[in-house]
Amino acid sequence: MTDWAGTGRVYTRDDAQITVTVGGVAYQGWLQSEVERSIETIAGTFSIPVSLDPGNPPAIKRQDEVTVQIGDTTVLTGFVLSAEPFYKRGDCGVRVVGRDRTGDLVRCSALYKGGQWLHASLTRIVKDLVTPFDLEVVVDADVGAPLVDFKLYHGETVLDAIARAARLRGVLVTRDNDGRVLLTKAGKERFKGVIARGVNVIEMQGVGTDEHRHSEYVVFGQGNVDLNGATTMDEVTLRFQNAHDMRESGKDAEIKRYSPLVIQADGNTTRAELKTLVEHTVKVRRGHALGIRYTVEGWTFEGEPWPINQRVQIFDDVAGLSGDEWLICSAKQTCDLREGDVTELLVRPVDAYDVVPLNSRPKPKKFGSEGPHDGAKTGGGRR
Repeated sequence: MTDWAGTGRVYTRDDAQITVTVGGVAYQGWLQSEVERSIETIAGTFSIPVSLDPGNPPAIKRQDEVTVQIGDTTVLTGFVLSAEPFYKRGDCGVRVVGRDRTGDLVRCSALYKGGQWLHASLTRIVKDLVTPFDLEVVVDADVGAPLVDFKLYHGETVLDAIARAARLRGVLVTRDNDGRVLLTKAGKERFKGVIARGVNVIEMQGVGTDEHRHSEYVVFGQGNVDLNGATTMDEVTLRFQNAHDMRESGKDAEIKRYSPLVIQADGNTTRAELKTLVEHTVKVRRGHALGIRYTVEGWTFEGEPWPINQRVQIFDDVAGLSGDEWLICSAKQTCDLREGDVTELLVRPVDAYDVVPLNSRPKPKKFGSEGPHDGAKTGGGRR
């Protein structure tokens, strides 16, 4: 038992087990198990060896439905991708590899009759795209007004399509532990545990660079022309100019040298929306430039597996954090001979996944031979 960095609460390491359940039969995972989930991918993955008695292999085969539990909590619901036998000296088993049910959305093409929605809600668009895969949709955020006109791009994947639609309404697309598509916001909940140097941290390493940060962001856009009340040609001309020459800018005060980025917002917009887009871009690019990868003891905290998309308090005087809340972006539970059962956590400032409704997808102009790569693997992520 160890005090949480002087908070008066006590940390006790749990002896949790990883369990793979196939066809109603539960199998315990053992050496070199791995379960990985991330806010930036819509499908978690696992690789877990289970024991095999020669001549009596477990009844696990490819494409079987599977659930993975850590302790008493289900963390992944999906399908078996492979179940291959192995042995080495006295060890003999079957390595079961699989992923979430939502994994098909990453590699399969988006198909919908007509390929277009008019005045449809984000929820309806997502349901129309994922229902053929026998997937449910859980809505845990305000999805805003219906989209006036949404079209599929030729050859895009289902994930790309729903992520693009979600960005227009400032919603994050991810998955839940039951293998459902989840429309939510980043960091709505705070995890009950802590990351504390000298308590449960085995290893820490800072990650991220300022490669995609700029000193100033300049956003250009066009709006609708309102000619009501215009009485002269000069006034009409002026209103057209104002609608076609909208510009907003914002600065990242931490980037000292001259490093501008121009973003062209597609479609009709307003000055207020351009200002929101600028502020959003500054926060998101700064957030993605910062990150810490922690390896902590055990797979759980007080019986709960380390989650993703929850805020967690960090006490780390080396990193300069004293109770600060950062977002858990990924959690990778592993077991190996050297460290035993550990969890690798990637944390970032919550602003890294700030989401705002956008009328359109920004297309940055390139500087030099290579421009920055905006966009995200999941809806409402990095821009």
